Amino acid sequence: MNKAQVQAQMDLLRDKIREANYAYFTQNREVVPESVRDQLKQELIALETQHPDLITADSPTQRVGAALDSKLPKITHKNRKYSLGDAFNANELMEFDERVKKFLKVENLEYSCELKVDGLNITLWYESGKLVRAITRGDGFIGEDVTHSIRTCENLPLTLTSEVDLEVSGEVFIEKSDFEVLSRSTLITQSAEPKVDLEVVEEKKFANARNLAAGSVRQLDPKVAAERHLKIFLYELGDFSRSTLISQSDMLKVDLDSPKTQTDLFNFFEKLHLPHQPNTNFTLHNDIQSVIKFCDQWSNPKTRETLNYDIDGIVIKVHRLDYRQRLGHTAKTAKYAIAFKFPAEEKFTKLLDVQYQVGRTGAITPVAILDPVDLAGSTVARATLHNREEIERKGVKIGDQVIVRKAGDIIPEVLEPIIDLRTGDEKKIVFPSHCPECEVALDLEETVARCKNLDCPARHRQSLFYFANTLDIEGLGPKSIKAMLELNLIHTPSDFWQLKPLDLATVPGFKRKKIENLITALEAKKILTLAEIFTGLGIRLIGAENAKIFARYIREHLESPTLPALNQFLETFDAGALQDAFVHLDSVGEKVALAMSDYLKSDRTKKLFKDFESVNIELHWPEEIIDNNSIFTGKKFVITGSFETLSREEIKQMVTKGGGKILSAISGNADVLICGSKAGSKLKKAQDLGLAIWEEDKITDTKTSNDEAEGVLSLF
Repeated sequence: MNKAQVQAQMDLLRDKIREANYAYFTQNREVVPESVRDQLKQELIALETQHPDLITADSPTQRVGAALDSKLPKITHKNRKYSLGDAFNANELMEFDERVKKFLKVENLEYSCELKVDGLNITLWYESGKLVRAITRGDGFIGEDVTHSIRTCENLPLTLTSEVDLEVSGEVFIEKSDFEVLSRSTLITQSAEPKVDLEVVEEKKFANARNLAAGSVRQLDPKVAAERHLKIFLYELGDFSRSTLISQSDMLKVDLDSPKTQTDLFNFFEKLHLPHQPNTNFTLHNDIQSVIKFCDQWSNPKTRETLNYDIDGIVIKVHRLDYRQRLGHTAKTAKYAIAFKFPAEEKFTKLLDVQYQVGRTGAITPVAILDPVDLAGSTVARATLHNREEIERKGVKIGDQVIVRKAGDIIPEVLEPIIDLRTGDEKKIVFPSHCPECEVALDLEETVARCKNLDCPARHRQSLFYFANTLDIEGLGPKSIKAMLELNLIHTPSDFWQLKPLDLATVPGFKRKKIENLITALEAKKILTLAEIFTGLGIRLIGAENAKIFARYIREHLESPTLPALNQFLETFDAGALQDAFVHLDSVGEKVALAMSDYLKSDRTKKLFKDFESVNIELHWPEEIIDNNSIFTGKKFVITGSFETLSREEIKQMVTKGGGKILSAISGNADVLICGSKAGSKLKKAQDLGLAIWEEDKITDTKTSNDEAEGVLSLF
């Protein structure tokens, strides 16, 4: 910029800052977010530093008082881990309250509120009062074993005050004061090359305490984790442990009662010396309006600054645990709880250009190319503009100074332009009429523009990467897949298993060790569930949960649990009848049913599954197979005591696979008590109720018979 342009820019910034300051300090209103106001000041300061001769006495900056991995082992969770739904305003909290009360058929309801610690979710298993396992949340079904690093948490007892078996979950974090010390040390500003083999290489500097905590937990060397002063707060008790809350040991040191509310649960934790948030940060509320006031209180950043740990919201839960059990879960989230998220951090930067990204389903997403800006702990250079309707509604232009934020604190998005900072050089964004990759005319009838060309190179590339990423095949990242496509090595997902060492040697970046690792990883993925395949194929409207529902239905209609039988099914099924059947499945609507039936009847799909068969992919059916002729069929079981040859989880799997149901406590609804040693009060109660008592020998004999039968079948 020349001198006159600099002067004009400074005048524009000063006027905008004065307007914002007046509104904020005098009128008690906000015309731009506080973070944007601060950033405007910093830009003005930078210009005044470069051009001190242009500083004026009335500049806002001069006013007195103005604010200047070898892999970690994978572990299957005892219980499915669910997420929380989000609420961003009072209306969404009131809608949550209305849904809950309508389901429970109550007029008054008590809620508990907890500060949502910004950390890494961890589940702990204690057996006989000893910490035996710590597992990351993962995908909710399978997580990573991080026991070695979690044991270093300074406030976590390795041995409880009672010899109980239980599963608890909570959040691992690093306190702000520790993070400040660590961020100044050489500990996290060392070379990007890690001292140990990490699955995810640490960056030269961690952006925030949450990232550092997550990176520390996943370190292979526990000494590194120990140096970082990890801490944990627990807030949830797994359903798995409800039947074993009262220890059967003669060495019981504390009187433990089954919790009935969240308050009871924290008292339970107190007795076991398990860490949780201070009681001052846990509150009870008799109505949703009181909850909203509490959320408003903590939405103020200054209130959050009083804490020595980061929080990113408030968790609101139905206080009574029996109500929670009645409410249950959706496919992904708990119905009895919701997370109120604080307003996202917002900053402004320049919109340099707009590019158009083609997704695996052909969806066209406009992506804003930004002058890089630090936002919520990371540097943001790209942000979503969602779709053409959003561009038109917001009136954004190339060259605009725009406000950006992270939607849900995750995805950067352009919020709006700062109209007052326009210079007249901005250009209108023209949405394309043809696919930017294959140049086929776009379908513009829906809100989301879409490329309908199934042979579009971008769709093809994205679908292959999505498949590899979903199946967690190490070595098949976007760059590798793009190179393989350019070398004509792959065309469909089945081609991954056709790759040979000599093929991979032609791919840039593939040396001997990487080639060996990829071949090994692919071989390990030759046994897949049908749900995994459906999910990985990225079928439009079909997520992981629906994929399981469809896989289970199809399994019930196959002559045998094999890929050849599946291919026979694909050749012979009636598409209309199948669509009608899909519509009547739980959680499946008409659009989803149509999308799945259309996909299955496609010739491309039939060829792909035949190709899977040709590369020797095998189907595995872990959750779908149920033996309806076992000793467990139709009965309800309670498990208690200690067992010599079987774990509790093995017994649970035997019961559920045999068509039985596990109950959490002894009651008149139960049929059988499966009883080990040290059975205690549950045995007496079961005898009083006249329940059948099964000892371990009966279960072991059944397992042996089943194993022998499976062995005989495998010979054929």
